Amino acid sequence: MENFKIEPLKGYGELQFGMPIDDVVEILGQPTNQEEIESAYEDDSHVIVLDYDDNDFSAYFEGNDTMKLSNFYTFNEKSELFGAKIFDLNKEELIELMKQNGCEDFIEDKEDGDCITFEDLNIDFYFDNNQLVEVFWECQRG
Repeated sequence: MENFKIEPLKGYGELQFGMPIDDVVEILGQPTNQEEIESAYEDDSHVIVLDYDDNDFSAYFEGNDTMKLSNFYTFNEKSELFGAKIFDLNKEELIELMKQNGCEDFIEDKEDGDCITFEDLNIDFYFDNNQLVEVFWECQRG
């Protein structure tokens, strides 16, 4: 994978939310690791996580019959959002980038680490000492 553009509510590079798991494996090849985890939602769906260590991200798939791409988690320093390499930004710079792109409202959570969430875009940014260390985003729900 060469395109690490985060597209909130849409996907990551050429990978789009809703893609079947087999299509993603066809594009990226076999994952470094694969595991099944419990769903965070009460819909009894299964969740499979494919880890791609060479690209520093994980892809989450949900479903019962057909597993479809639903979430991403990354710490890939090449990741871009709104044209900026976000891992080069500190917390204040990232908040400013989001505001410049129409995302004014966010929630700051310091209970489970240092996290800011932009609920309208289903995206969470995790920080350590004011530097971005992880990003988690998901498809539109409901």
